[in-house]
Amino acid sequence: MASLRNALIVGSGIAGQTLAAAFTLKGIACDIVEIKRDWSIVGAGMYMHGNALRALAALGVVDEILERGWHRDDDTTLIATADGRVLAQPVYPRIAGPTVPAIVTIKRQALHEILHGLLRRLGLTVRMGVTVTAIDDRSPRGPVSVAFSDGGSGEYDLVIGADGIYSTVRRLVFGEVEAIFSGFANWRVTLPRPPAADHVMWMHGHGTTFAIVPISAEELYLGAVSREPGNPRYAQADLARLMQEKFRGYGGLAAVLLAQVTDPDRVIYTAIDEVFLPAPWFRGRTVVIGDAAHASTPFWAQGASMAIEDAVLLAELAATGAAPEAFLPAWMERRFARCVWVQQGSRETGERSHRTGDGVRDQLDRYLMANIETQVADRYARLAQPI
Repeated sequence: MASLRNALIVGSGIAGQTLAAAFTLKGIACDIVEIKRDWSIVGAGMYMHGNALRALAALGVVDEILERGWHRDDDTTLIATADGRVLAQPVYPRIAGPTVPAIVTIKRQALHEILHGLLRRLGLTVRMGVTVTAIDDRSPRGPVSVAFSDGGSGEYDLVIGADGIYSTVRRLVFGEVEAIFSGFANWRVTLPRPPAADHVMWMHGHGTTFAIVPISAEELYLGAVSREPGNPRYAQADLARLMQEKFRGYGGLAAVLLAQVTDPDRVIYTAIDEVFLPAPWFRGRTVVIGDAAHASTPFWAQGASMAIEDAVLLAELAATGAAPEAFLPAWMERRFARCVWVQQGSRETGERSHRTGDGVRDQLDRYLMANIETQVADRYARLAQPI
């Protein structure tokens, strides 16, 4: 039986909702606050890797994710040049069991709706438009006192910051540990999916990458990345034109789809920021998880998966009956090296894939043909290890 009487979860994104459901299913009462006033989601699509699907199995939402998302029965993706020439077709192993695909891609809004539905079925509500403004956790074995932005207050046995890259909880507890601009930016847009888009395809150009990602039977998203020195800010009205210009060297299906990007309001442009919070990610009875602790670049597409693992493991350890001062160090020991490995590996992949200069594309072609299948096997063997 859990030793916690109650917990406060700050943030109702993927990490926060997963944790709230996992806590509730373990018999741990929790309150949830979310600074946003509505459920609008910024983003297009996302990957649900086998390690995330394995972690979510106990929450009972995997079948719904499979129904609303997209996957290939043969668990392959395509690695291609900018003109669409296929270099490799790696097979991804099934981490969540023989009947669960290795990777499911899904519209980000759809995943949030699935998690919202789960919270409703569990009788949980989220206080919208509210966050914390002060945290007093000076008593190591006593409750954490918090003040809320709506003027309220409360006491909790555990406070969890699941409030993303620009976390208020991280700032209040750990000081000014700022998100760091990676030098890259994402360009994303959702389009109708033609029959020819029957694979996830990752393509590389000259200092850019371009992904075609089906996310349902009807839709796909384009996920393109460019280097953006100085972290420029672009006007929304210019985004479709700029996306066309920056990725015009791509051919084949990419060119066909890119030609459909004409409405700037449908283009989502975001700087890619990283968070490197030194260990430990907790102080007393306050802890941060997911992007608040270890936001990563997207080149391994593991950000959401790491956040889901954080949440499910935290609930598992909290339900053992141990006090937070016992289970938080244990949680940290099991999470830190794994999350840092993902951050470092993703960054290395991004740097290698976006080099510029004479001959670099040919060098990358040769590298990928020689190494990608071994890299996939090695990476997913580690991801398949228990969390």
